Amino acid sequence: MKVVIGWLLGVACVALVAALLWPREAITAAERQALAEGRTIVVFWDRHQGHEHDMRRKLIDEFNRSQDKVYVRPVSIGYNACMEKLLTSIAGNSPPDLCALDSTMMVQLVAQGCFMPIEDRIARAKGIHIEDFLPYCRDAVSFDGHVWGMPATTDTYCLLWNKNAFRKAGLDPERPPQTLKELEEYAAKLTITGPAGIEQIGYLPWQPWDMTTMWGLFFGGKWYDPKTRRISCADAPKMIRMLEWQRSFAIEPGAKTHAPYAMDPEKIVSFQSGFGSYMSANNPFYTGKIAMIAEGEWQVTFIPKYAPELDWGVAPLPMPDGEPPRGYGGSCVTDCIPRNCRHPEAAWQYIEWFYSPRPNGGMSPASDYCFAIHNIPANAVEARQERFTSDPKFRMFIDNVTTREVAASPVTPVTQFLGDEMDRQRERVVFYRTTPEQALRTIQDNVNAELRDVHRLMERPAS
Repeated sequence: MKVVIGWLLGVACVALVAALLWPREAITAAERQALAEGRTIVVFWDRHQGHEHDMRRKLIDEFNRSQDKVYVRPVSIGYNACMEKLLTSIAGNSPPDLCALDSTMMVQLVAQGCFMPIEDRIARAKGIHIEDFLPYCRDAVSFDGHVWGMPATTDTYCLLWNKNAFRKAGLDPERPPQTLKELEEYAAKLTITGPAGIEQIGYLPWQPWDMTTMWGLFFGGKWYDPKTRRISCADAPKMIRMLEWQRSFAIEPGAKTHAPYAMDPEKIVSFQSGFGSYMSANNPFYTGKIAMIAEGEWQVTFIPKYAPELDWGVAPLPMPDGEPPRGYGGSCVTDCIPRNCRHPEAAWQYIEWFYSPRPNGGMSPASDYCFAIHNIPANAVEARQERFTSDPKFRMFIDNVTTREVAASPVTPVTQFLGDEMDRQRERVVFYRTTPEQALRTIQDNVNAELRDVHRLMERPAS
């Protein structure tokens, strides 16, 4: 009986989710009114949640009031389950008309035939000029000769430092490290250990998460060869050097000598287990457990909210010797139209409105959205607007992708899988369970095997 009840509850939950997410003609009084007016209801799935989704909803309400042909229904589906829900809906021939998701996820789904190309629509749009967008953002939404989404927001990383920690270590709080060697020297002075273990970490290359993609590019390496469509990192001296550098932050078991900034890897893990929630006042950078960290532009909003007393600075990440100054371009959040949606033309009408300047000459809704959630606009012209650059800390992030050479993640249908492999192998390297050479070979072999499977899938004729 318990099994039957559990099964029935599971079915009920699935039915409830389907009722909330899958398209229906009208579910609110406003939508029924819209139908009565002859408007088309467009279902929009948003990967954002919380205040970010609330701002999208506010702008969608503006769009719904601005005309009488289309009515958009926004639904927050979250990041974690986004891909599964989209695949299920497309396979069931009941996808949303529009969705917002990360560009790496988008390209993975493009390879499975999930979206329709939009370059012809972009070319006809009077208010959209694709050349105004950051080059790496244009690349992020382009694959296999087509453009598959409009990039709304993007991210980058800079060096953040705790000025009080600098003062206590005898460092100039207004002068961050300028080179990778200085970063190491500062990390040594800022790393504090006591009888109980680590008390403060000066710097870790893999905090707050694995950044092997970025560091490989900063060291001058290449992860992917677009001509051969294969991962090509194995046996690359610059990539080997990058992993050796990351490993230098962890003491090799039994070693008699080590870098002055290095720590026992087991103690690092133990110390990290006491870190608080990322989006809270207990974030380890806010509480002084980490003195320097690579972080994104969202911290310009997060720190005043969660740690208003923190005295902190922001600067470009220092480069390895012999490498030019580079910024890092993360993925984009893109708006895409699923392949077999019911209302592609109506969905495009909303996209064109969102990315075009308002009729009165005002800023685009996309620009307003980026400003409200403190993300970098993918549109370079909008990113240079005074409201984004007037804050000197936020301007540092803007300059990182608008005035520097930008190193960006490779655009492949397996970029997420590549990132997972990097994370696994980097961890094995810093725990001295494998060598940098072996790690890079494993990454290349495993990801290329995945790429071969995807390419075979892409070459199959459509059913």
